[in-house]
Amino acid sequence: MDVRGVKDIQDVARFTPGLNVDNSGTNNISIRGISSSGGAGTTGIYIDDTPIQIRALAFNPDDTLPKAFDVDRIEVLRGPQGTLFGAGSEGGTVRLHHHAAQHHESQFYSRDEVSFTQGGAPSYEAGVAGGMPLIDGVLGARITVWYRRDGG
Repeated sequence: MDVRGVKDIQDVARFTPGLNVDNSGTNNISIRGISSSGGAGTTGIYIDDTPIQIRALAFNPDDTLPKAFDVDRIEVLRGPQGTLFGAGSEGGTVRLHHHAAQHHESQFYSRDEVSFTQGGAPSYEAGVAGGMPLIDGVLGARITVWYRRDGG
């Protein structure tokens, strides 16, 4: 995902056929054209098996969609997923899976980026993630620190 510059769900939609994000201010996600402008969304969003279904609570529509840092993989499940993920997944489900703590080896990951807009504030992102086994083969820990600012 780093090679392709995937940082959020809109970047995922560029590489995934049938996945669309409405940019008219609602950021409603549709899979294969199934969407709803009222009530609950038709696409389930999960972060590590935790549902993020109520998208109308954020102050800014952009805040409702998760950003991607230290993400192992993103799954886009097309078609009705109600049996596995409930009524909010009629059109499909998007699942973000973060890297799990390893029990046998230490890991380190970092990413930083700076960009400038003529006449506007700079945008920047910096993050670091690392993990290590606490008890070899039994218990591991992973911590992530990340900050992103989008200037104008």
